[in-house]
Amino acid sequence: MTTDAYGAHSTQRSVRRVPILPPDVLRTLPFGTGVVMLRTARPIITTLRPWPRRPDAAQLNEDRTEVERLLRTGT
Repeated sequence: MTTDAYGAHSTQRSVRRVPILPPDVLRTLPFGTGVVMLRTARPIITTLRPWPRRPDAAQLNEDRTEVERLLRTGT
């Protein structure tokens, strides 16, 4: 945000496109592989872990069911 001599404020935003990974490379990643993208870091290629295999899977499933119920009912 900038302020001019009269105290008026203005904001400006620009979009900068930066190539992350070519689409052909993304398409050939093995199943279960993910790409983590952060604003100031290079892409991180990681192995994903299926949530149903986590020790807290039962709690995650209960929480998901509750969130989905709330979304359906709108409360």
